[in-house]
Amino acid sequence: MNLEDDILIEQFLRNELSEQEKESFLERVKNDADFREEYLLEKQLFESLNEEEWSFAENIDNKETNELEALFESKEIQNLKEVIKKASTKPKVSRGKIISFLSGFAAAVVLGFLILKPMFSPSVLDTNVLYAEYVDFNNLPSFIERGIDDAKGTLIEAEKLFKQKKYDESAVIFQEFLKENKSESGAYIYAALSHAELKNFDKAIEILDTLKESDLIDAEKAYWYKSLIYLKEKQTEKAEKELQYIIDNSLFNKIKAEELIRKFQ
Repeated sequence: MNLEDDILIEQFLRNELSEQEKESFLERVKNDADFREEYLLEKQLFESLNEEEWSFAENIDNKETNELEALFESKEIQNLKEVIKKASTKPKVSRGKIISFLSGFAAAVVLGFLILKPMFSPSVLDTNVLYAEYVDFNNLPSFIERGIDDAKGTLIEAEKLFKQKKYDESAVIFQEFLKENKSESGAYIYAALSHAELKNFDKAIEILDTLKESDLIDAEKAYWYKSLIYLKEKQTEKAEKELQYIIDNSLFNKIKAEELIRKFQ
Protein backbone atom coordinates (compact mmCIF):
# COMPACT_ATOMS: atom_id res chain seq x y z
CA MET A 1 0.00 0.00 0.00
CA ASN A 2 1.46 3.34 -1.05
CA LEU A 3 1.33 6.69 0.66
CA GLU A 4 -1.24 8.06 -1.81
CA ASP A 5 -3.68 5.29 -0.89
CA ASP A 6 -3.16 5.92 2.82
CA ILE A 7 -3.95 9.60 2.31
CA LEU A 8 -7.00 8.72 0.21
CA ILE A 9 -8.37 6.45 2.93
CA GLU A 10 -7.84 9.13 5.55
CA GLN A 11 -9.64 11.70 3.39
CA PHE A 12 -12.58 9.33 2.98
CA LEU A 13 -12.79 8.68 6.71
CA ARG A 14 -12.73 12.41 7.39
CA ASN A 15 -15.44 13.01 4.77
CA GLU A 16 -13.15 15.20 2.69
CA LEU A 17 -13.87 13.63 -0.73
CA SER A 18 -16.34 14.82 -3.34
CA GLU A 19 -19.36 12.68 -4.18
CA GLN A 20 -17.68 11.46 -7.35
CA GLU A 21 -14.49 10.62 -5.47
CA LYS A 22 -16.50 8.75 -2.83
CA GLU A 23 -18.19 6.63 -5.49
CA SER A 24 -14.84 5.80 -7.04
CA PHE A 25 -13.41 5.00 -3.62
CA LEU A 26 -16.26 2.65 -2.68
CA GLU A 27 -16.02 0.91 -6.02
CA ARG A 28 -12.34 0.24 -5.37
CA VAL A 29 -13.08 -1.05 -1.88
CA LYS A 30 -15.55 -3.46 -3.44
CA ASN A 31 -13.20 -4.81 -6.10
CA ASP A 32 -9.69 -4.54 -4.59
CA ALA A 33 -9.16 -7.01 -1.74
CA ASP A 34 -5.83 -5.53 -0.58
CA PHE A 35 -7.20 -2.01 -0.62
CA ARG A 36 -10.33 -3.15 1.23
CA GLU A 37 -8.24 -4.80 3.93
CA GLU A 38 -6.18 -1.65 4.44
CA TYR A 39 -9.32 0.50 4.49
CA LEU A 40 -11.00 -1.66 7.14
CA LEU A 41 -7.85 -1.59 9.26
CA GLU A 42 -7.58 2.19 9.14
CA LYS A 43 -11.32 2.56 9.73
CA GLN A 44 -11.02 0.46 12.87
CA LEU A 45 -8.20 2.63 14.13
CA PHE A 46 -9.96 5.86 13.23
CA GLU A 47 -13.12 4.87 15.09
CA SER A 48 -11.22 3.46 18.06
CA LEU A 49 -9.02 6.46 18.74
CA ASN A 50 -11.04 9.35 17.37
CA GLU A 51 -12.30 11.60 20.18
CA GLU A 52 -15.89 11.43 18.98
CA GLU A 53 -16.42 7.96 17.42
CA TRP A 54 -15.82 4.63 19.13
CA SER A 55 -16.93 1.52 17.27
CA PHE A 56 -16.90 -0.62 20.42
CA ALA A 57 -18.96 1.85 22.48
CA GLU A 58 -22.24 0.34 21.30
CA ASN A 59 -21.36 -2.97 22.92
CA ILE A 60 -20.57 -1.73 26.44
CA ASP A 61 -22.41 0.37 29.00
CA ASN A 62 -21.92 4.08 29.57
CA LYS A 63 -19.70 3.62 32.60
CA GLU A 64 -17.23 1.44 30.71
CA THR A 65 -17.30 3.85 27.78
CA ASN A 66 -16.39 6.72 30.11
CA GLU A 67 -13.62 4.67 31.69
CA LEU A 68 -12.17 3.76 28.30
CA GLU A 69 -12.33 7.39 27.19
CA ALA A 70 -10.45 8.37 30.33
CA LEU A 71 -7.89 5.66 29.61
CA PHE A 72 -7.25 6.82 26.05
CA GLU A 73 -7.09 10.44 27.23
CA SER A 74 -4.38 9.58 29.75
CA LYS A 75 -0.98 11.23 29.44
CA GLU A 76 0.75 7.99 28.48
CA ILE A 77 -1.60 7.19 25.60
CA GLN A 78 -1.57 10.78 24.35
CA ASN A 79 2.24 10.76 24.34
CA LEU A 80 2.27 7.55 22.31
CA LYS A 81 -0.19 8.97 19.79
CA GLU A 82 1.98 12.06 19.42
CA VAL A 83 5.12 9.99 18.78
CA ILE A 84 3.35 7.96 16.11
CA LYS A 85 1.88 11.07 14.55
CA LYS A 86 5.36 12.57 14.19
CA ALA A 87 6.75 9.32 12.83
CA SER A 88 4.04 9.14 10.18
CA THR A 89 5.24 12.42 8.64
CA LYS A 90 8.68 10.98 7.83
CA PRO A 91 8.93 9.87 4.16
CA LYS A 92 10.80 6.63 4.87
CA VAL A 93 8.30 5.37 7.42
CA SER A 94 5.53 3.09 6.18
CA ARG A 95 2.30 4.61 7.39
CA GLY A 96 0.58 1.27 6.87
CA LYS A 97 2.93 -0.35 9.38
CA ILE A 98 2.30 2.45 11.85
CA ILE A 99 -1.45 2.06 11.45
CA SER A 100 -1.19 -1.70 11.91
CA PHE A 101 0.86 -1.28 15.08
CA LEU A 102 -1.36 1.36 16.64
CA SER A 103 -4.56 -0.47 15.76
CA GLY A 104 -3.24 -3.60 17.40
CA PHE A 105 -2.07 -1.58 20.38
CA ALA A 106 -5.49 0.05 20.77
CA ALA A 107 -7.23 -3.31 20.66
CA ALA A 108 -4.77 -4.72 23.20
CA VAL A 109 -5.33 -1.80 25.57
CA VAL A 110 -9.11 -2.15 25.38
CA LEU A 111 -9.01 -5.94 25.82
CA GLY A 112 -6.52 -5.72 28.66
CA PHE A 113 -8.60 -3.04 30.37
CA LEU A 114 -11.78 -5.11 30.23
CA ILE A 115 -10.04 -8.28 31.45
CA LEU A 116 -7.96 -6.74 34.23
CA LYS A 117 -10.48 -4.15 35.40
CA PRO A 118 -11.94 -6.34 38.21
CA MET A 119 -8.43 -6.83 39.65
CA PHE A 120 -7.85 -3.17 40.34
CA SER A 121 -8.82 -1.58 43.61
CA PRO A 122 -11.02 1.52 43.08
CA SER A 123 -9.20 4.26 41.25
CA VAL A 124 -10.17 7.51 39.62
CA LEU A 125 -12.15 5.44 37.11
CA ASP A 126 -14.24 3.80 39.87
CA THR A 127 -15.30 6.80 41.93
CA ASN A 128 -18.82 6.89 40.49
CA VAL A 129 -19.26 3.22 41.36
CA LEU A 130 -18.17 3.83 44.94
CA TYR A 131 -20.42 6.87 45.19
CA ALA A 132 -23.45 4.90 43.99
CA GLU A 133 -22.64 2.04 46.37
CA TYR A 134 -22.22 4.14 49.49
CA VAL A 135 -24.74 6.93 48.97
CA ASP A 136 -27.51 4.28 48.84
CA PHE A 137 -30.53 6.37 47.86
CA ASN A 138 -32.85 3.59 49.08
CA ASN A 139 -31.81 4.21 52.68
CA LEU A 140 -32.09 8.00 52.73
CA PRO A 141 -34.40 9.48 55.39
CA SER A 142 -37.96 9.39 54.05
CA PHE A 143 -40.45 12.19 54.63
CA ILE A 144 -43.15 9.95 53.13
CA GLU A 145 -42.63 7.18 55.70
CA ARG A 146 -42.48 9.70 58.55
CA GLY A 147 -45.89 11.11 57.62
CA ILE A 148 -44.81 14.76 57.47
CA ASP A 149 -47.63 17.13 58.40
CA ASP A 150 -49.34 19.36 55.83
CA ALA A 151 -47.18 22.35 56.72
CA LYS A 152 -44.21 20.47 55.31
CA GLY A 153 -46.08 18.57 52.60
CA THR A 154 -43.80 20.03 49.96
CA LEU A 155 -41.03 17.76 51.25
CA ILE A 156 -43.03 14.70 50.28
CA GLU A 157 -43.48 16.05 46.77
CA ALA A 158 -39.79 16.91 46.54
CA GLU A 159 -38.81 13.43 47.72
CA LYS A 160 -41.04 11.85 45.07
CA LEU A 161 -39.38 13.98 42.39
CA PHE A 162 -35.97 12.95 43.69
CA LYS A 163 -36.87 9.26 43.50
CA GLN A 164 -38.10 9.86 39.94
CA LYS A 165 -34.65 11.29 39.16
CA LYS A 166 -36.10 14.73 38.46
CA TYR A 167 -33.21 16.29 40.32
CA ASP A 168 -33.56 19.79 38.89
CA GLU A 169 -37.13 20.02 40.20
CA SER A 170 -36.40 18.45 43.57
CA ALA A 171 -33.42 20.76 44.12
CA VAL A 172 -35.60 23.84 43.62
CA ILE A 173 -38.29 22.66 46.05
CA PHE A 174 -35.86 21.62 48.79
CA GLN A 175 -33.97 24.90 48.55
CA GLU A 176 -37.15 26.96 48.66
CA PHE A 177 -38.20 25.01 51.73
CA LEU A 178 -34.86 25.63 53.45
CA LYS A 179 -35.18 29.39 53.02
CA GLU A 180 -37.98 29.39 55.58
CA ASN A 181 -37.30 26.17 57.49
CA LYS A 182 -33.80 25.61 58.82
CA SER A 183 -34.54 22.71 61.15
CA GLU A 184 -35.08 19.80 58.74
CA SER A 185 -31.70 18.09 58.26
CA GLY A 186 -33.09 15.69 55.67
CA ALA A 187 -33.95 18.58 53.38
CA TYR A 188 -30.30 19.67 53.37
CA ILE A 189 -29.18 16.17 52.42
CA TYR A 190 -31.72 15.78 49.62
CA ALA A 191 -30.97 19.25 48.28
CA ALA A 192 -27.23 18.56 48.26
CA LEU A 193 -27.62 15.18 46.57
CA SER A 194 -29.96 16.66 43.97
CA HIS A 195 -27.28 19.17 43.04
CA ALA A 196 -24.61 16.47 43.06
CA GLU A 197 -26.61 14.44 40.54
CA LEU A 198 -26.80 17.58 38.38
CA LYS A 199 -23.01 17.94 38.76
CA ASN A 200 -23.48 21.22 40.64
CA PHE A 201 -20.84 20.08 43.10
CA ASP A 202 -19.94 23.47 44.59
CA LYS A 203 -23.60 24.14 45.41
CA ALA A 204 -23.97 20.69 46.93
CA ILE A 205 -20.96 21.23 49.21
CA GLU A 206 -22.22 24.70 50.15
CA ILE A 207 -25.55 23.23 51.30
CA LEU A 208 -23.83 20.55 53.37
CA ASP A 209 -21.53 23.12 54.95
CA THR A 210 -24.64 24.97 56.09
CA LEU A 211 -25.93 21.76 57.67
CA LYS A 212 -22.53 21.07 59.24
CA GLU A 213 -22.42 24.49 60.89
CA SER A 214 -25.96 24.22 62.25
CA ASP A 215 -26.89 23.00 65.72
CA LEU A 216 -29.14 20.24 64.38
CA ILE A 217 -28.75 16.77 65.85
CA ASP A 218 -27.92 15.36 62.41
CA ALA A 219 -25.41 18.06 61.51
CA GLU A 220 -22.55 15.54 61.61
CA LYS A 221 -24.08 13.68 58.66
CA ALA A 222 -22.80 16.51 56.48
CA TYR A 223 -19.27 15.10 56.69
CA TRP A 224 -20.37 11.73 55.30
CA TYR A 225 -22.28 13.18 52.37
CA LYS A 226 -19.52 15.68 51.65
CA SER A 227 -17.06 12.80 51.34
CA LEU A 228 -19.35 11.04 48.86
CA ILE A 229 -19.89 14.15 46.76
CA TYR A 230 -16.15 14.77 46.62
CA LEU A 231 -15.83 11.15 45.52
CA LYS A 232 -18.36 11.64 42.74
CA GLU A 233 -16.46 14.76 41.69
CA LYS A 234 -13.25 12.67 41.63
CA GLN A 235 -11.74 14.84 44.37
CA THR A 236 -10.37 11.80 46.18
CA GLU A 237 -7.98 13.69 48.47
CA LYS A 238 -10.82 15.86 49.79
CA ALA A 239 -13.04 12.81 50.16
CA GLU A 240 -10.35 11.02 52.14
CA LYS A 241 -9.92 14.05 54.41
CA GLU A 242 -13.64 14.08 55.26
CA LEU A 243 -13.63 10.33 55.89
CA GLN A 244 -10.62 10.59 58.18
CA TYR A 245 -12.37 13.33 60.16
CA ILE A 246 -15.39 11.04 60.60
CA ILE A 247 -13.15 8.22 61.83
CA ASP A 248 -11.10 10.40 64.19
CA ASN A 249 -14.21 11.89 65.79
CA SER A 250 -16.47 8.81 65.73
CA LEU A 251 -19.14 10.55 63.69
CA PHE A 252 -22.07 9.23 61.63
CA ASN A 253 -21.15 6.16 59.55
CA LYS A 254 -17.71 5.74 61.12
CA ILE A 255 -17.56 2.03 60.23
CA LYS A 256 -18.49 2.70 56.61
CA ALA A 257 -15.94 5.50 56.51
CA GLU A 258 -13.22 3.08 57.67
CA GLU A 259 -14.29 0.59 55.02
CA LEU A 260 -14.39 3.18 52.25
CA ILE A 261 -11.09 4.85 53.09
CA ARG A 262 -9.31 1.49 52.88
CA LYS A 263 -10.35 1.27 49.24
CA PHE A 264 -8.29 4.37 48.49
CA GLN A 265 -5.11 2.61 49.58
